[in-house]
Amino acid sequence: MGSGLVFSNIFARPLRSITTALAIGLEVALILLIVGLSQGMIEETSKRMEGVGADIALQPPNSSVLLAASTAAMSVKISQLIQNIEGVDAVTPIFLQFNTTGGMGLIWGIDLKSFNQVSRGFIFLSGSNFKKPDDVIIDDIYARANNLKVGDQLNLMNHSFQICGIVENGKGSRVFIPIAKMQELVGSHDKATLMLIKCIANDKIPSVIDKLGKSLKSYPIFDMNEFIAQMTDANKDFGPLKYFTNTVISVATLIGFFIIFLSMYTTVTERIHEIGILRSLGANQLYVSFVFLKEALALGAIGFLLGVGLTFTGRLLFSAISPTLYHDLSVGWIVGTGCLALLSASLGALYPAFRAGCQDPLEALAYNN
Repeated sequence: MGSGLVFSNIFARPLRSITTALAIGLEVALILLIVGLSQGMIEETSKRMEGVGADIALQPPNSSVLLAASTAAMSVKISQLIQNIEGVDAVTPIFLQFNTTGGMGLIWGIDLKSFNQVSRGFIFLSGSNFKKPDDVIIDDIYARANNLKVGDQLNLMNHSFQICGIVENGKGSRVFIPIAKMQELVGSHDKATLMLIKCIANDKIPSVIDKLGKSLKSYPIFDMNEFIAQMTDANKDFGPLKYFTNTVISVATLIGFFIIFLSMYTTVTERIHEIGILRSLGANQLYVSFVFLKEALALGAIGFLLGVGLTFTGRLLFSAISPTLYHDLSVGWIVGTGCLALLSASLGALYPAFRAGCQDPLEALAYNN
């Protein structure tokens, strides 16, 4: 009987019920979209780094695994020392620079010959390798997002480049320029911010790392899996991003709480006479309170389902507007957000439900709104 009464109450005022559920749905969608975008960009960056195919990463002293925030550099001549170490197949110096043109990311300044040796080369969809110092290679997602093709001009770092090739995505960056040009633009000649190393076999990785540690004692040296794991953790713990995500979750939860509170408070006020009838028929305070709590939870559940639907719609919209934005929607976050929506709904309904249960039957029957 309780469940039937709950849904009867919901359908009795369809506009208010839809509005309340939709507001909770927006709470859910806001959390899932923002968290999904931030987590997705981090995971996608890690996958592209893994896609290069290197076995070892070497950074300059005092550098950070948070690559966008690291400005330390080292001499490219170190690559010659590394190449002479037994077990090393190839090494490539890279100069990383943060970019906001056409979407946030890192521009990679690369030495094409050694980069191809480490990564086994790009897969070109159109165009070809660098031919001039002002050439730039972009991946297919970046090209599609910015409606670019081979031969177009692209302004990066206040300098005009010509697109010479479009490659399949998944190898480090979305934008590549010659390392010599990058060094010239930032004023760091013969410098690199990262060395990626390929070993002749996987069983050689520990010995190469050990020899590098003895030769370059102050340089951070990582097995690639460890480097990617630390880079992912550092990005997730990045202060501004972490605080922004937590703020969005908190604000969205508070919105859900107040929406349910106002909706249920108004509902109780309008149904005082009905509450009196229930009490006169033998319903105790706890039963009446639980009817309103169940109604709030039902609205929260409906709102959650609407929110998931809005999230998937938002994902499609983001993909169409900006293909460079990668959205990672994990089952854990969906379940967690659902629990958060139900929690905010139940907390928001506590006082209205308590107020409903405490209504005096005689006063409630005499009430006329």
